[in-house]
Amino acid sequence: MKKNVQPTQPYQPLLLRLLHGLTGLGVLGAMLTAAWTYNTYDGRWGKLPLPDNRAIEGIHGTFGLYTLLVFPALVLYAFHRGQRRLLQPDSLTKLTQLDQPIGWYSWGRLANSLTLIALTLAVFSGKMMDDTWLPKGELDHLWYSIHLIAWVGMGVRSPYT
Repeated sequence: MKKNVQPTQPYQPLLLRLLHGLTGLGVLGAMLTAAWTYNTYDGRWGKLPLPDNRAIEGIHGTFGLYTLLVFPALVLYAFHRGQRRLLQPDSLTKLTQLDQPIGWYSWGRLANSLTLIALTLAVFSGKMMDDTWLPKGELDHLWYSIHLIAWVGMGVRSPYT
């Protein structure tokens, strides 16, 4: 005989999963092409064995624009319906309570919040950049530095998503 089994609900609501997935696809494409763009035009801190591809900057910009178009919907959702998944007033004090679920949940809230900040910086600084800087070898612009730092932040967060 079957027992009364309650259907389970997904951990995340459908709208959040869709927005998260669409943003994630754009971010993944942008991060992969960012590495190739960095490799082609910069490479100050190391290079990957990739061929130079001068068109990669435009492809990277396309992924960035796609992310910029989808990201505001995710942010609106996160700050309203998904607010409990972001930092709370007591989250920082609970980070050390790793013997309890709230400790790990607080770390997740911190990671979600920092990811939103990093992605906001990445898309905004990307829009502030001039597409002639990298081909000209102008690597010392403030917006480019902010863009690199934001993408490093995204890269550090991504494996733990």
